[in-house]
Amino acid sequence: MRPPRRFIRNTVVLAGILSALLCAGRGAPPADKGTPWDLRAEQIRQDTEYLCDTIGVRVTGTAGEIAACDWIMETLEDAGFSPDAGVPTLRRVPFEGLMGKTSENVIAVCNPGSGGPLFSITAHYDSVETTPGARDNAAAAAALLEIARCLGPENDGFPCEIRMVFPGSEENGYHGSAAYIASLSEAEKARHLGAFNMDISAASPEDQAVLVCYTLGKTEDGVYQEGDFLEPAEGRLSAAVTAAYETLYGKNIGGVFHMGESDHISFHNAGLEAVNVCWRRLENGEPRLPDSYHRPEDTPAELDYETARASGRCILEAIHTLAAAGEAGQR
Repeated sequence: MRPPRRFIRNTVVLAGILSALLCAGRGAPPADKGTPWDLRAEQIRQDTEYLCDTIGVRVTGTAGEIAACDWIMETLEDAGFSPDAGVPTLRRVPFEGLMGKTSENVIAVCNPGSGGPLFSITAHYDSVETTPGARDNAAAAAALLEIARCLGPENDGFPCEIRMVFPGSEENGYHGSAAYIASLSEAEKARHLGAFNMDISAASPEDQAVLVCYTLGKTEDGVYQEGDFLEPAEGRLSAAVTAAYETLYGKNIGGVFHMGESDHISFHNAGLEAVNVCWRRLENGEPRLPDSYHRPEDTPAELDYETARASGRCILEAIHTLAAAGEAGQR
């Protein structure tokens, strides 16, 4: 049974303090400098555990994926988002994925109809059948839920529209993100300044992982350009994440790499700049997937939730910087 919401809310502050003390000696990430983006590692932990331990495996088109979608919708409504508002701030959109299997995207919107730029933050909520998928990708989905709570349906601190997208059916071909992009109008694409994807955006202390960016292209002089393995696309999104990590944690990220492996591929295919913000261990300077990837060992107990919190805070800081700089018309 899911813990009562009142109990969860009343214990978050104390548990968050205890979590911070326990994580302080683990070394990833370093101590932060504090910003308004006060995401709670303890809340991210609780939501990750609910997705993995209560709902469990979340394969596309199964009861597990549907239950996760139901719960994400409920959680976002608790945070103030509504499908029934004058301008709806919450949508649940079904689509057909691989082999005709139906999945759903959940989209929460902060500052709908803003005249400023449009940003998307994505974190898929499905898993493969071999694992509860804490790192891939329940912790990132939980971090995005906490971002949604932080922002709310309206936030004067951000001169932009932010869409928090929870795609289904990522694990069998990025179908949810492709369906989301297909739903964008040409006007929305024209003001879409960037997508920040969260996949494996949390790490275990044993990983010795660092925060990195995966990109496939960048926007330069208003034109989207592809990168390659010899010259990764260090564009405005990866630069903003790098600057955010420096601002918040006082050190550089582990690098920018020409890599796919997640929903940012769908944005790349549509000529929209995107970056996957993730944690990886480096071997000979190259990023490697964690050992528990797609395995039963990918459980909530192995994660350091301060890393998931760091991913979310860097994304919010990057969006705030980009929107404030007024770069919306540069595409």
